[in-house]
Amino acid sequence: MLDAYSGALNRLEWLLNWIIIVFYVLVVVLITFQVVNRFWLHLPIIWLSDLGVICFIWLGFLTAALAIRHQGHFRMSALIDAIKARRPHMYLQLFAHLCGFAMFGLLLWTGWGMVTAGLREISPGLGLPMSWAYASLFVSALIAICFLVELIWREIVGRPLVPIADPDLLGEKEHG
Repeated sequence: MLDAYSGALNRLEWLLNWIIIVFYVLVVVLITFQVVNRFWLHLPIIWLSDLGVICFIWLGFLTAALAIRHQGHFRMSALIDAIKARRPHMYLQLFAHLCGFAMFGLLLWTGWGMVTAGLREISPGLGLPMSWAYASLFVSALIAICFLVELIWREIVGRPLVPIADPDLLGEKEHG
């Protein structure tokens, strides 16, 4: 069952990577066009700024969720890596993952409140509800929680993922 869940998350990660690339390209293109427009073209296009900000918000939060899958967020790595005994190491990893779970659970709850409140706010440039921007917090927190469930599950069954940031260990342990 863990393998099926990890397989589904692998597909989600693939999709997330492409969505992040699209948002990244959009941010670069929109900001570059805004700079060119401001200094040379002088076209009255006010919605570009709002769209650039919304894309940047989505880019940031989705990237943060993806970093969970690769254990790229701050954790007590110096302490965790210093302990070589399997059981204490596992407990510290679980503690770190559970702290992340609690934080993203709070962001999920807060994000939903922002989405519903954002229905009453309208973006001046785009004329869309600000819920489109605020939904990034809710969606990213939900994705991060899915990734954390996998990390916690793997720690419990003794099949932890090796963080991508630790290339020396990639050949020794399972990843993905």
